Amino acid sequence: MSENDPKLETQLIDHLYDTTYADLDPAAVACCKRLVMDTIGVAFPGRSAPGVPEMVSLMASWGGERGASVLFEPFKIAPPMAAMVNSTMMHALDFDDTLDASALHTFVTVLPAALAAAEAAGKPVDGQTFIAALVLGVDVICRISLGIQRPLSWIRTATCGSFAAAASAAKILGLDRDQISDALGIAYAQTAGNAQGLLEGRLVKRMQPAFAAAAGVTAAFLASRGVTGSRAFLTGTYGYYPLYERGDLDEAAVIDGLGRHFTIVDLSIKPYPCCRMTHSAIDSALAVRERLTSLGRLERIEVNASSMVVEMVGKPFRIGKNPQVDAQFSIPYTVAVALLYGDVFLGDFEPEAVRREPVNALAAKVHVNENPNLAPKDILPAQLRAIGANGESLEVRINAPLGNPLRPVNDAQCRQKFLKCIQYSGISFDEARSRDLLNQIENLEHLEDVCTLTPPLTH
Repeated sequence: MSENDPKLETQLIDHLYDTTYADLDPAAVACCKRLVMDTIGVAFPGRSAPGVPEMVSLMASWGGERGASVLFEPFKIAPPMAAMVNSTMMHALDFDDTLDASALHTFVTVLPAALAAAEAAGKPVDGQTFIAALVLGVDVICRISLGIQRPLSWIRTATCGSFAAAASAAKILGLDRDQISDALGIAYAQTAGNAQGLLEGRLVKRMQPAFAAAAGVTAAFLASRGVTGSRAFLTGTYGYYPLYERGDLDEAAVIDGLGRHFTIVDLSIKPYPCCRMTHSAIDSALAVRERLTSLGRLERIEVNASSMVVEMVGKPFRIGKNPQVDAQFSIPYTVAVALLYGDVFLGDFEPEAVRREPVNALAAKVHVNENPNLAPKDILPAQLRAIGANGESLEVRINAPLGNPLRPVNDAQCRQKFLKCIQYSGISFDEARSRDLLNQIENLEHLEDVCTLTPPLTH
């Protein structure tokens, strides 16, 4: 494959251009609406998460009356910037969807990009067009990531997400085949997303998908004006796979079932507001907790997981400059919370909660070890062994975390999470407005203009 014959890119572009709402199966449409609900829901408490008010304040100083809406705010701003700040709200609490096979998030790039593009499109964008744009954007981020077999080295929510945001925005704008290709090539020119901020627990980690969302919106609008982008953006000499992923590419994983299987049905909805790589350990801890009466005081908790999980979220728990981020990316912390309180929710990641002495004392007893029998990037299984003062032990193995398609959450559970997020946020949003917003989302395919979604979400 070469710059003169980018077959993989051509197949993806043809898929994006040719596919419409009529080609989607009911399961894909249902998943899309559920994920719109979930992503908007987690934005409510995300609005006040560390780093977000600072970004909102900056955007307000640049904002005005034209452009695209910033959620929960009275001002508008340039569409890429609106996508950036809205994405940050949606991702700040790490409560948004995941593709467990690739350990990445999807809707925090495609949804804010699609919303911003719809407001700036200059014409009404109906619900069916919107759904198709989201489903196809998810297909892009998922399929590009599934072609990678290496463990996490980049934040692939960001590196793959810029392509996805560009694809969704391009479909919203009705770009032709060549323009869609240009949009993804322009997005590639802006692609970034290193994992250093994750390892250091810095607030910028929660903004990296937002940078990708902004890049995608910018790319789509530039392509609509005739700006050209690279065509071999995935497989060329300096394309994404050779440059970012050291040539690691399983092409079959990218194109298998293209146009027949929409990867949105493979996404997970999170029950806990923390890194997905902690969730199987949390589920294990909750299962052990139900049987703890015979163990007495816990002396040691051992968790076994894949090498990538150990590297990213398995280190001994330490509180640094950003306690919320430290806790979100820690198996020792989240397991301790689950064992002590029987749940892990938003309040457990407030700075004062993170500093609770009983939690920190128990977290110090949690040791995370690599299971050499697991594939390095497999985040699904975890095994937890709790050892009591009397030497007795309990052991639980979780093969897939709650919310995964193997253990799905239902519509009622999604609505409950949505309402709990609104309640926790402290944002004034009464029952009638919540009901009306849920009704719009659940009937999204019937909306004549999706921009009617945003007024109830702005002051």
